[in-house]
Amino acid sequence: MESIISKGNTLDEAIRLGLEQLQATREQVSIEIIQHEKKRLFGLSTKQAIVKITKISVDELNDQDAKVWMEDGRLFYQRSSSEGPSITIGEGVKLFRNGEEVDRVVSIKQGDVLEVHAEEEKVIEGTWDITVDSQKMQATLLIEPTLHKRYVLLDFPPAKHAQLNAQILTEVKPVVTYEEITQRLEQLHIVHGILEENINEALQATEKIHVAIAQGTPSQEGKDGWVEVKAGSNQPKKPKMRQDGTVDYREIEGVPSVQAGDVIAVIHPAQPGIPGKRVTGEVIPVRDTFPVHVQLGKGVAMSEDGVKIMAVESGRPQVVQKGRTAIVSMIPKLVHQGDVDLSTGNVRFKGDIEIIGNVQDGMEVEAEGSVVIFQNANRAKIQAQQSIFIYQNLISGTVISGEQKMAVTELMESLNTIRQQLERMIVTVQQITVISNVEGKNMNWVIGKLIETKFQSLQAAVKKYREICQTKREQLSEAWIQLGERLHTCILVQKAYESFAKLLRDLEEMISQNEQLSVDSIELSYALNSVIHGSGDVVITGKGCYNCNIYAGGKLVIHGVLRGGEVYAQKGIYVREVGSSSGIKTVLSVPKGETIQMDHVWEGTVIRIGKKTYTFMEEKKAVCARWNEEAGEIQFEV
Repeated sequence: MESIISKGNTLDEAIRLGLEQLQATREQVSIEIIQHEKKRLFGLSTKQAIVKITKISVDELNDQDAKVWMEDGRLFYQRSSSEGPSITIGEGVKLFRNGEEVDRVVSIKQGDVLEVHAEEEKVIEGTWDITVDSQKMQATLLIEPTLHKRYVLLDFPPAKHAQLNAQILTEVKPVVTYEEITQRLEQLHIVHGILEENINEALQATEKIHVAIAQGTPSQEGKDGWVEVKAGSNQPKKPKMRQDGTVDYREIEGVPSVQAGDVIAVIHPAQPGIPGKRVTGEVIPVRDTFPVHVQLGKGVAMSEDGVKIMAVESGRPQVVQKGRTAIVSMIPKLVHQGDVDLSTGNVRFKGDIEIIGNVQDGMEVEAEGSVVIFQNANRAKIQAQQSIFIYQNLISGTVISGEQKMAVTELMESLNTIRQQLERMIVTVQQITVISNVEGKNMNWVIGKLIETKFQSLQAAVKKYREICQTKREQLSEAWIQLGERLHTCILVQKAYESFAKLLRDLEEMISQNEQLSVDSIELSYALNSVIHGSGDVVITGKGCYNCNIYAGGKLVIHGVLRGGEVYAQKGIYVREVGSSSGIKTVLSVPKGETIQMDHVWEGTVIRIGKKTYTFMEEKKAVCARWNEEAGEIQFEV
């Protein structure tokens, strides 16, 4: 094969001169580029282009196969007599044919001058920053390192069709030093809980990373003193339930009791908290803790070391928590063998009552503790200040649990409103006094005007409190009644500002003593044509209830059927089946924020959430209804 080296001011000129010298066309030669032309400053002179041109014989053109290959980053090809090879251009590669860039698939013609280059290096600049959360408990370092990405051409063996590919080589370069990080921490006043190991780890990161580099120490809240009950319970125990839902009366334990001399409770001292520290070094204080003040009620005594509380008579231990005061006493228990009927008369007892038989027509059972009835209650009235358990059926009866607590709950709502409004009024009056120096009768006039204009809700809350005391006087202690009269006299009649501060302290003490009322419940198997009112949860464990009126201060749970009547639960309702195929009206109500869950709902069932009512026009299954505040309507999750 005849070959020559040809030079020219440009690549085209070098190829043209070489072809003239060989007296050949592009199709009759193979061309290898040895050097591209290079322009110098201002284009005044150039570095010549150099090519090697080899003349291919006719026999060689006829015999050779079409192929293309890459070797040491240089592209070579040869054609056959009838066809040429082809190239697919991959990512990161640029191909020039006869000086023009091409893409996708290229079919090579004889005499084509091919130049291949890898794409230029790409630099992705990194960033870094340190952020501190709003509570100043954690400092977080964000690092995104600088990336230098370059493409390297990949060699490939001869083939009729080949793909030009380039390998991406990534070099990671740091964007921040340890010294810069520590300097920024100083600027942010971060001095506590610095995590050196995390900082060093982040500096080695090869990709974007978030890492905590300073961590505050959370405070550990202490615990006020408390009384731990060691024997008995505040709630009566239940008989053992079989798997089929029936009761095994041989396993009845009844209301738990202790004997004289037993240790019923232990007094635990207050445990102080441990202050925390923010990453900025600020100390996180903890609240003070206080010992529990124990008042001994009937039937108990204190041990000599002042730590243990002993029973001096038999009964059920009861601990009532009122703010920082725990009242410990023994509740006596009455066990009534057989039925309650005309032969026995009504049963009333200042403690717990267990009735082994039935409560018959027209009879009443009343307890200051809890009531357990192991058989049925027929057309009877059952009333307790604590829990009520009827293990069989309630027919045309009335059951009321925690009536005093329901009244206290209503009073507490009004009392909290009065406290908030009275605090605001005291501040307002103090501001007026500073500005206007008002006193005496003028002060009473100012308070009257404030109540009529700015504090109308205070006036309404005091009136509501007094109305509750008047309508439910028999259920309330004298302390609630007296407080109501003081509120009415001081705020609405005398408008006596000088007594507001003491009145506010007394309100806070009353709220503190009653904000942790014990939660009682009513539980029975089946109810028909009955009224059931409870301050806590109401649970129907058996077939369900029919045509009943139910009020639950807690949750209402019916594992069976609810057909007819109206029910309300302060903390939500769950029913397995509601209504009937005949469309009997059944109404279920809860306040806003609570849910009504029903596994099976019949047409005609009415639900009420807050003041919004919805009637089901067709049968539904697996319904959960709740209030949607944004839409202002009841929302269903099926």
